[in-house]
Amino acid sequence: MLTPAEIRSVVAMLARLGTRHVRLTGGEPLARRDLTRIVEAIRSVPHINDIAMTTNGHGLAERARDLKAAGLSRVNLHIDSLRADRYRSLTGHGDLSNALRGVEAALRLDLRPVKINVVLMRGINDDELGDFCRLAIDWGVTVRFIELMNTGPASAFVASHFMAADAARAVIGRTHALHPRFAERGACPAREWSLDGLAGTVGFIASETEPFCAACNRMRVTSDGRLKTCLYEADGLDLRACLRDPSISDVELQALLARTLAGKQSHHPASGQSGDAPFAMAQIGG
Repeated sequence: MLTPAEIRSVVAMLARLGTRHVRLTGGEPLARRDLTRIVEAIRSVPHINDIAMTTNGHGLAERARDLKAAGLSRVNLHIDSLRADRYRSLTGHGDLSNALRGVEAALRLDLRPVKINVVLMRGINDDELGDFCRLAIDWGVTVRFIELMNTGPASAFVASHFMAADAARAVIGRTHALHPRFAERGACPAREWSLDGLAGTVGFIASETEPFCAACNRMRVTSDGRLKTCLYEADGLDLRACLRDPSISDVELQALLARTLAGKQSHHPASGQSGDAPFAMAQIGG
């Protein structure tokens, strides 16, 4: 994996090219014991003004204070069910109370806005839409419902359980007044609505039925150092090899980064430009 110093080098080069926001995501970032050092390294880069993290929340309650002190700005937590037995079944071993303690710690330490990510799965968790809306209102968080992504190896599962964002929105609209909180989406992947005019907010990320590739301004550096200008990109640029090659200067590597970013285009299946190889989301840490 990239070391904290190597991650800082990459972020510094990207910052000079205009990057201002960094998200630590997964896989699961809390699996890295050096995560606090990584956050500190990124925070030391000039012009980086926002460091977010997407996590399953397991162990976050114990580490949140140190991560905030290191420079973490805010968190998203991935929770696909609010029923302990279902959550355990979906995650294989997860403890819902552990994840919810992570949410509470994030709110207590003001790692806001706190967002809960929920993958929509018809016949599995679509009967919990109302429960998640109540969580959003009661806790003052944003719950974002995400369409299942067909990345290849689980096509049969996607076909059986896919639920479109507009279908979920229609279900929620039967019991809650949805007030749009967006004018134009821009580069944001989610469209958000307030619930009943209260503090809670729900968002929908419809990457399959309403792809937003044309406005995407994101890129991913995987934990082993591959730069992907799209999640679906098959290979990406091997930054680790470049960083560890003494014959490649920082100036040359930054120029290579600039050329790579300039060539960013949609690779999303909805646009007919999918990557060459299927992948599982658990493989794409970054």
